[in-house]
Amino acid sequence: MAHVSVSTASKAFSMSEEVSEQTRLEVFRIAKEQGCFKKFYNARYPKHVVAVLCPEFNGRYYSAINSVLKEYLWQKSCEVCIAATDFSEEKEKELLEYYHDYSNVDGIIVIGGTITSQSQYEIPIVSMMPRGGKLGHLCLYSDLEQAMSQVVRHFVDAGVRQLGFLGELHTWKKQAAFCGELERRGLPEARVVVTKERFERGGYLGMEQLLAAGDCPRAVVCAYDHMAIGAMKCLADHGLSVPGDVAILGMDNIPEAEYLNVPLASVDFRIHEICAAATDAILALLDDKEVAKEVVFQARFLNRYSACVAGKYHQTAFPF
Repeated sequence: MAHVSVSTASKAFSMSEEVSEQTRLEVFRIAKEQGCFKKFYNARYPKHVVAVLCPEFNGRYYSAINSVLKEYLWQKSCEVCIAATDFSEEKEKELLEYYHDYSNVDGIIVIGGTITSQSQYEIPIVSMMPRGGKLGHLCLYSDLEQAMSQVVRHFVDAGVRQLGFLGELHTWKKQAAFCGELERRGLPEARVVVTKERFERGGYLGMEQLLAAGDCPRAVVCAYDHMAIGAMKCLADHGLSVPGDVAILGMDNIPEAEYLNVPLASVDFRIHEICAAATDAILALLDDKEVAKEVVFQARFLNRYSACVAGKYHQTAFPF
């Protein structure tokens, strides 16, 4: 049908340089029309294909990471497949097995993974911001304990000893790091509220619980910025000011944090740099180059007005 020999058609399907691009495209067009392209195509896809496993699509933190990571991979001429684990270790294992054993991807990046197995994998696997495990050839993450040390020090230096923490079911690691830092400094236990709700509504309801319990802490650390925004709305609805009555600090440094009516203090976990490093690591591993087993990034405490206590306010970033 393409008016070429069997040998030429075979070379087209194997991406031989002996066949012109015009002839190859004509052979491919006819093969696709006849429904037999996949049957005969036996060459490697010309770009690297990387699978990205993330906990969820609707969470704005993870969707932002997916977007940044996709852009870096595209810049390196990689194609991207993204799948959600729904925070399930079993689903994470299932997807790893699928992409590793049955799919044709060249590498896998796992965001927020929970698997601790160090099984041997034939393709490169890189972990980003793990929630409990250190899977694959390289693990990249921000130093959460160091971040919490700087956050607590900021408030302690301003004379605040009673602190609160607002979180939800998926933020246990931040809660543990925060409470561990208070214990290390010999401070009173944090007043902790963990809500079933997430994002702004979780922060709003969590702050309501703190207020209802009486004697609200002078400063409250929220597991992430969207919870902090909800907490500030709750305080405003109760006639309280931020930071005059309660200082608020979030985490993740979402783009809108500094543009709120009360600029939100936050912690920048340097997602852009981690995504860039993950992309470079996958490509290095595909070229059989050596990479470090673990890379830790120093987070940045961004001190904005919402965390101003006793005049301790400077509109700047403090690298850890």
